[in-house]
Amino acid sequence: MTVHSEDEVREHLAAHRAADRRVVFTNGAFDVLHVGHVRALEEAATLGDLLAVGVNDDASVRAARGPGRPLVPVAERMEVLAALRCVDYVFSFSDETVDRVLEALRPDVHAKGRDYATASLPERDTNQRLGIEMAFVGDEKTRSATNLVARVRALRGDVGEVRPLNEDGVRGFVAEDADALLDTTGWLDLERLATTQEGELVEGTRRRFVRRIEIAGTPVYVKVTRPAEKKRSPITEFRNHIALKAAGFLAPDPWLCMEGTVEGTRTGALVTREVSGLALDQWLREEFQDAGSARRNAWAYGVGEAVRDLHGARFEFPDLQAWHLLVDGTPAAGRGAIAFIDLMRLRRRDRPLSRNRASRGLAALALSLRPVTDTRFRLALLRGYLGGSLHDARPWLRAVGKRIDRIKNRGTFRHLGGPAPGNSA
Repeated sequence: MTVHSEDEVREHLAAHRAADRRVVFTNGAFDVLHVGHVRALEEAATLGDLLAVGVNDDASVRAARGPGRPLVPVAERMEVLAALRCVDYVFSFSDETVDRVLEALRPDVHAKGRDYATASLPERDTNQRLGIEMAFVGDEKTRSATNLVARVRALRGDVGEVRPLNEDGVRGFVAEDADALLDTTGWLDLERLATTQEGELVEGTRRRFVRRIEIAGTPVYVKVTRPAEKKRSPITEFRNHIALKAAGFLAPDPWLCMEGTVEGTRTGALVTREVSGLALDQWLREEFQDAGSARRNAWAYGVGEAVRDLHGARFEFPDLQAWHLLVDGTPAAGRGAIAFIDLMRLRRRDRPLSRNRASRGLAALALSLRPVTDTRFRLALLRGYLGGSLHDARPWLRAVGKRIDRIKNRGTFRHLGGPAPGNSA
């Protein structure tokens, strides 16, 4: 089967409809075709006599998923799809949604993956107005090109070797690829880290500060705690960075962790390389008001999927807040564009997270998103977390709501607005 233009597909489908053939249409980026795509396409094809596939062009994929995407140009993505036996017509489009395409093609069925549902489908109103049947096909959303990208990044060597430090009363670890640079620039020194006034003060209290400095032109963050606290051990946080990156998630590269005595006080220090991106709350503050509902939903789904992946890998982040997620590109890309930072309280469990444990991070995230989003966005985030449906969401809404009631008056959240809605995230 060859690739067509949209106009050619419209003419072909009109002829098929005139011959009383049932037309099925689906759409997506299909950036790195995987088995989840194939299963969804094969099931969609069974819903009618022929299947037409609309493919997002390169510019629309880049706008939705950020720099570096798509991985495969649109011409090649269409050629691969056209080679599948279940696909009859393939064409590209550039719109944010396929409302216009549906108006032009008038298929009998609009099929989408199970990460969507009728309530969350951006084109729901258009389908209902035109009498187009909506169908949700394929496996549950457990595979994505974004997840594949994250796994490749991890395998590519984002997690390097480390060597232990245990000399002159100082213990800790240093990344081997940063060891020489830190040594030659004089930063492999706990006293210097603990007393530095260089760079920009990012956060500071009587016991703890974070400074952004540059080491040989590379921006890093220095986090120092004096006196050192067991629950804020830089060695623990360093290990958390390594564990998260080894699991295929984005996080700052850990360069150095040290614990020892400075000026008679037990002191801890952590150095991490800066990761690009904006904090999720800042990103949404700049983009949310001017975005349409379809784009907002895509952002919410991406965040929800990233947190679901985190919990699925048995990582518990009980105080997960919007400023712990850095977005490089767009949140719609999920864990492929979202880095997790400030990993002091991250913990990897030896068994899957219960709903109660998972709801801790979800509640904190929902509270921290209140100043920059609306209830619909936060519910869409939960829908993304649950795999595209709120069908079984009632227990989750109760668990998250109870947790919000417990933490909403803590210092971190007290300034973020009024009381939490009864059972909404």
